[in-house]
Amino acid sequence: MKNQEQNILLILTDQQRVDTLKAYGGKVCQTPNLDQLSEDSIVFTNAYTSCPICTPARSSLQTGYYPFNVGMQSNSYGSHCLIRELPDHPDLLSRQLQKQNYSVGYTGKWHLGQGNESEETKNYRAHAEHAIQFPEYQYDIRSLPSDVGYEADDFPGHGVGGYGYKQFKDYLEENGLTFETKNTLSGNFEAHMAAEVISPIESTVEYYLTERAIHYIDRFRKRSKPFFFALNYWGPHEPYMAPTKHLDRYRDMTLEPWPNFYDDGNKKPSIHKAKSANSKEWDAFAPYVKHYYGFMSSIDEQIGRLLCYLKEHDLYENTTIIFSADHGESLGIHGGLSDKAFFMYEETCRIPLLVKPAGVSGHREESRFVGSCDLYATILELAGAAREQAEKRDGRSFAPMLREEPLASWPDCVVTECSGLESVMYTQRMIRYETMKYVFNCGDLDELYDLSTDPYEMNNLIDHLDYADKLNFLRAKLADWMVEHKDGALKIFKRMRDIA
Repeated sequence: MKNQEQNILLILTDQQRVDTLKAYGGKVCQTPNLDQLSEDSIVFTNAYTSCPICTPARSSLQTGYYPFNVGMQSNSYGSHCLIRELPDHPDLLSRQLQKQNYSVGYTGKWHLGQGNESEETKNYRAHAEHAIQFPEYQYDIRSLPSDVGYEADDFPGHGVGGYGYKQFKDYLEENGLTFETKNTLSGNFEAHMAAEVISPIESTVEYYLTERAIHYIDRFRKRSKPFFFALNYWGPHEPYMAPTKHLDRYRDMTLEPWPNFYDDGNKKPSIHKAKSANSKEWDAFAPYVKHYYGFMSSIDEQIGRLLCYLKEHDLYENTTIIFSADHGESLGIHGGLSDKAFFMYEETCRIPLLVKPAGVSGHREESRFVGSCDLYATILELAGAAREQAEKRDGRSFAPMLREEPLASWPDCVVTECSGLESVMYTQRMIRYETMKYVFNCGDLDELYDLSTDPYEMNNLIDHLDYADKLNFLRAKLADWMVEHKDGALKIFKRMRDIA
C-alpha cells in the first residue's frame, strides 16, 4: 500500500499510566477494546514523553521538537512558558499534512493556545490587573486547531475535563441530556477531585468527543483523498469522572498499594515533596484509583465505538491507528506523590504507544526507545513525506519499524525534559539507556536507577561506588545528547556536574 493511500487516526489520552493496559502488564483496569486493538498492533514497550506536562508534550507532537526548542516548557498559563499560543508555521504537523493532500481534523483537548476567551486568561487578568500584559493579550493573538489548518472543534486553554465549554453544553441541550454526578471526592490531592457520573453514558465528554470524531471522519471519508484525524480525550486526567456502570467494576475491589507506595524518601530529591498529597495512607488513595480506572474504562468503551464505526465503513484496514498518551500519572507512588512533573518516575514519563499499521494485522512488541517527537516524523512519513524532510527535527520516523524494515541506525537512548510547573521553575533532564535511568535535578540531588534490579525505582544509586562508572558514562551521554539537540541547559549542566 502506498503511503499516500492510507488514512491516519491518532487517539491521544491525557495522563494515562501504562499499567492501565494489559499490553503493558496491567492486571486491574479493564480496557477490552484497547486490548483487542493491541492484538492488531505493534506495542512499543519503551515509549517516553518529551515532558511529563500537558502543553510541552503536546507541542512536541505538533512540531517534532523538544519543548525547550519550541518555547512551551510548561503549561500555557505557567509563568515560565515563553509563548502561550503555538505559532502557525509551514512546518507544523497540520500544515505538512496539508502539503501531502490530506484532510486534517482535530477534536478535544488542545492546550496549545489560550485565546482571550479561555478561563485561564480571564483568571490571569483578574489577578494581574497592574501587571504588564503578554503580547498575545495585547494583540488578541490566538492559536487553536482551526487557526493552524485543522477542520476542528476549538477548545481553548486547559479545559478541566471539557465540561464547561459551550459546545458541550449545547450538545447536551440539543439531545435533551444533563450531566449529573454524585459522591464527589476531594481533599487528598491539591485541586484534584473525582465523582460518579449517574447520567447516561451519552452525557459524558468522552461520548461527545467520539461523536465529534465520527462526524468529521464521516465527512472526510466521502472525499477523494486520505485523512488524518486527531481525537484527544481529556481523560483519564483528573477530574476523574467515572460512570456508574464502569465504577461498579472496581467499587468493591480491594486494591493493593502500588509496589513503590511505601517510600520514605531516603536519598530522594526534596523537590518531589512539591507534589505530595495530604494523606500518606493507601486507603486515602484507593478511591481515587478506582475512579481513575472507571474513567479509563469509559474512554475505552468509546474507543471501541469509534473502531466499530471504522470497520462498518471499511476504513479499519486502510487506516493506521496510533494510540498514545501525552504523559503518565502518579496517584500515590513513592510515599504519596500526586499529579506529575518534579519527578521523573516511570509512571509519569513512560507512555503507552500502540500502532496498528494500515493493511497489516498482527501483534508484536518493539523494545527500541521512542519518544513524543518521533510521532511527528512518523506520521509525516506515513502520509508520504520524504523521511529526510520529516526528520529535520528532534525526532526520527519509526515507520520502518512498522514494516519490519532494517534501519541503518536508531538512537540507543531517550530523554525526557522538565522545567517545572505552575509558578515553580525547576530544570530536570532524564536519560534512559539500556536498563539504566539517570536524572539531572538542577540544584537538588541527582538520581540513578538500575531498572533491571529495581523496576519500581526505590533505591537511588547516585552515590553507590559500584555504579560510579555508569553514572559518569550516563552524564557524558546526556551531555552529548544535549549538544546534538541544542539544549540550552547544557552549559549549566556541565558546570554543575564537572563534565569536561
